[in-house]
Amino acid sequence: MSSISSFMLRFVVEEPVVFQSFSGFAACGIFYNLVRGVDEGFAEKLHSSRRLAPWASSPIFVEFPPPSRIVYRALQAPSIANVTFAVMDGKLSDVFREAILKPDLHIDLVDVKAKVVSVSVNTHKFSDVFSNADPLLVKFAVKFLTPTVFRRSVYDCCIYCPYYTEYVQAAREGKPLERPCKYAVRCKGITVPLPIPSLMFKNLARLWSAFSGINLDVWGATRWAENAIVIAGFPKPGIRTLRVYEHPSKWIAGFMGTVRFAVREDVYEEKYAKIAVALLKMAEITNVGVGRTAGLGMVK
Repeated sequence: MSSISSFMLRFVVEEPVVFQSFSGFAACGIFYNLVRGVDEGFAEKLHSSRRLAPWASSPIFVEFPPPSRIVYRALQAPSIANVTFAVMDGKLSDVFREAILKPDLHIDLVDVKAKVVSVSVNTHKFSDVFSNADPLLVKFAVKFLTPTVFRRSVYDCCIYCPYYTEYVQAAREGKPLERPCKYAVRCKGITVPLPIPSLMFKNLARLWSAFSGINLDVWGATRWAENAIVIAGFPKPGIRTLRVYEHPSKWIAGFMGTVRFAVREDVYEEKYAKIAVALLKMAEITNVGVGRTAGLGMVK
């Protein structure tokens, strides 16, 4: 599949809903429940897969009463809300489309059923994402709308190394990960709740390589970004770290806020600057970092 299908569901909530701490985890449950309603075996396979998830979710947004906002713990009633899912796999897109076209569609929000009143679908071709991207400016900003966190590889090594390239390919395919070579540093897959450019672009390069079907030098752009892009500042009120809970004993901490970046002019390369913008534009649809399927890592 060389495109991203984006599905927005608008629904009416007639009873108050209280979430664990962040509605993105509930959105993840909504998605799996809808897929399970069409193909239970496929849903279980998707849920247990160790490969990169071929989909992402927004958290739940309240439309009415205004103002529009992200739902964290509580969703008041009566209200109109929406949730968006981005799908990058052909079969999954077909299954999900079948699920949402069922008559009298309702979704489960904790212990409340909400009636879906409209569905909108958009298609984003990866080729268009790239062709419509202008080269990155020497100064730019990214707004992290929901908690964002990146995960370092289990092993970290020189990304130019052919052994490390094989390791990355194995990671994409969900295979057991072995040490690439004796020089590789074991990082244990630790999470990093900081806007580090190299980690952000590595994550986006993996997504593009896995799902776009477009032959683009995203790994060359990632190596360039690691050396060329630096953090330039944080506009007031800066960034903050927020801990969100999937379960009472399972949580993740991520950062939110606007981050200013700058590109070193002495190493600026227009070819890679254009690819970097394409990756960031893709991230506006697919999210970035850990927990994309639970509404984490939304950027603008």
